Amino acid sequence: MVVAGVYNPCVDRIDVRTDAPAPEALADAVRVLQAGGLVAFPTETVYGLCVDPRNRAAVERLYAVKGREAAKASAYLLADRAAAERLAGGLPPLAARIADRFWPGPVTLVVPGRREGRWVGLRVPAPALPRRLAAAFGGPLLQTSANRSGEPAALNAAGVRAALGGDIELLLDGGRTPGGRSSTVVRCDARRFGILRRGAVPPAAIVRAATELILVACTGNLCRSPVAEAMLRAELAVRLGCEVSELARHGYRIGSFGTMAMPGYPATDHSVTCAADLGLDLSQHRSRPFSIGLLERAHRVFCMANGHMEFLRPYFDGREDDLQLLDPDGKEIRDPYRKPLKVYRRTTEQIAKAVEARVDEILGIDDDAEE
Repeated sequence: MVVAGVYNPCVDRIDVRTDAPAPEALADAVRVLQAGGLVAFPTETVYGLCVDPRNRAAVERLYAVKGREAAKASAYLLADRAAAERLAGGLPPLAARIADRFWPGPVTLVVPGRREGRWVGLRVPAPALPRRLAAAFGGPLLQTSANRSGEPAALNAAGVRAALGGDIELLLDGGRTPGGRSSTVVRCDARRFGILRRGAVPPAAIVRAATELILVACTGNLCRSPVAEAMLRAELAVRLGCEVSELARHGYRIGSFGTMAMPGYPATDHSVTCAADLGLDLSQHRSRPFSIGLLERAHRVFCMANGHMEFLRPYFDGREDDLQLLDPDGKEIRDPYRKPLKVYRRTTEQIAKAVEARVDEILGIDDDAEE
């Protein structure tokens, strides 16, 4: 109820369908928000609580009701990805990959805002209800979970009432939420990402979505591709200024396989020696065979020879540019298997030159660009 433009503490409740909320229910919620009220609503994870972010009194009250310090920023509830990009001034590439995979869905992205030094949280939920609420409101809504700070999240309307009592003005009751965990929160900038809070989407799924999987292929995955794999990892880490173990946080996973490989074999002794000469350790390498699933997950596959290209090409219909020779000049890198060490060393030199050029390409470096 509205009294002189301010809502009283008696909570109104409206039954809604999360997949097709009635326009009348959305209009009622918008009126509450415009008057500075707090609205609770279901998402695909837990119940949320939102206010007009432009209304300072409403925002202060949100944090007071939540029992949370204002310094702990909340995320913005948005109608769609376009609204998120407008608010943030665009998404960093790592965040864009995650959004491609999980939006609308239970992932909150924390990205650099338009103002330097400021970060902004972005949430585009899966159910139509919260997205249409933001659209009906005409802009972002500041949102947080509908529970007291430190207390369990509310999964239904009764849980919201028990947690917040009469401290909110409107409760959109969409029944019990299907997910019992809050959204996964991922922070991304132009160079790296990190998981700030584990939630509905497992960390491994976030890593798969955010990273570019680059594979190197040869025949047995014993000589050429293990060396190239190790070189790619090392060179990318140097260019990005990180440890090899941190490459995934910067958006890259590197692997190798053999088109005719048997699983579980170590790299050849000469390959281990050539790699060691460069400070690379192949002692833990074990051969991996070709699989369709592996190719489907890969963003790029670099081959050593034309025969590997011909073998793999049928699996790259419609994405031919993702399959290339490792040597950007189109030269084959021939198999040194069972050849003397000096042949392995010549092969390693050829791989090194090709890897350096490919890393420039991966990182978008153009040596011929004008200054």
